[in-house]
Amino acid sequence: MKTLHALAILALCIAPFLHAQDSPEAVAAEAKKQFVGGMSPDVSTSCAYTFTSGTGNKYLQYCVTKNGNIAQFTSPAGVQYISTSPIGEGYAFCDFDTSTQYYDYAGFGDSGNWQAPVLISSSATAVKISRTTSDGIYTLTQTITQNAGNALAQVSMSIKNNTTGSHHVGLLRWADIDANGFTSNSFDYTQRSAVGYIEGRYGLQMLFVSGSPFNGAFSQDVPGGPNSCQIFNFVLGPLQNTDGSVFAQWDFELGSKASKSAALNYKSF
Repeated sequence: MKTLHALAILALCIAPFLHAQDSPEAVAAEAKKQFVGGMSPDVSTSCAYTFTSGTGNKYLQYCVTKNGNIAQFTSPAGVQYISTSPIGEGYAFCDFDTSTQYYDYAGFGDSGNWQAPVLISSSATAVKISRTTSDGIYTLTQTITQNAGNALAQVSMSIKNNTTGSHHVGLLRWADIDANGFTSNSFDYTQRSAVGYIEGRYGLQMLFVSGSPFNGAFSQDVPGGPNSCQIFNFVLGPLQNTDGSVFAQWDFELGSKASKSAALNYKSF
């Protein structure tokens, strides 16, 4: 009898714990962990440059890390869109000739093959940051600019081939959208845009601006950044009640010492 009584007490004690482990929040947190890559000492999720403008529906605040990741995006006031656990926004490209990945996905990890970032310029409305790969082959320059009139942030990326040989690269931008702080969102994409949103409430749009050839914008059924050499592994949409993410990708042929540029906007809706 004593043994049965002890087992009954133990079951009552652990039941709430097991229930918590199975909660949507716990499941979502565990899913995020599965897609976190390696973390070099260069990874940063801290705001180094903050931009604020507007009021009401045109209120916009976002911040950028020293490496050029958007670590926070709020519009209107109090409504945040970038995942916070971990912080998930960044950039990547693949050298298709060698199948080499270069990426920095902030809290989701980086490829560890970057030199330190170089701040080229910063002002009240823009920041420009360059990063050269550890092998010296490429330099990626990002300019992130506030557009107060339209309550959006424009991300421009220029990738330069520092060698005299030609290279085939795929450049992308990615974001783990948790609209209004919720991990479970709806996602969809068109040729020019990808969105993550809470139905009937708030959402964030990633919208193509320039750069050719443009492969398109996409949603994923996972929160982590894509393999930049195999981008379609988790592409899916439309999606509901999903801890997903979005990205846009360009396909460039870089000749000797050549550069190519791409741009997109982040805007709430």
